[in-house]
Amino acid sequence: MKKVIIKTMFIAFLAFSFTTLFASVQTQSEQTKEIEPKVFAVINKADWCPTCQANGSRIMSEVMPACKNLKVKFLPNDLTSNQTIAKSGEDLKKNKLVAAVQPVKSTGVILLIDAKTKKLIKQISVARPSAEIIKEITAAQS
Repeated sequence: MKKVIIKTMFIAFLAFSFTTLFASVQTQSEQTKEIEPKVFAVINKADWCPTCQANGSRIMSEVMPACKNLKVKFLPNDLTSNQTIAKSGEDLKKNKLVAAVQPVKSTGVILLIDAKTKKLIKQISVARPSAEIIKEITAAQS
């Protein structure tokens, strides 16, 4: 009798685990579906930049999640070294943003670029309050 109860509990545990795993993967898949952006938000950053160091985690934890329902695609442009520039450049090339991003050498800024025209709309300092950055990103989609 004890073995039957343990076996039943084990089967129930496995069923629950697989159901939870499937739901988790499905939710992640839905969240990572590629959207057709209206705006690219290219974040110029560098490891040596004090503005980036002071504000980077806030941008990641406040601004990006607040924009998840907008048609915006965030891309990092890591200007730390030639190696990180080359790696970031791959995504910029893939999205045809090199010409719009190349003139701006500043770090600690978000470049809002029109997805259709590939033209720079606005440059925003990451030091600005999160609410202002979110407002600018939202306005850029109009």
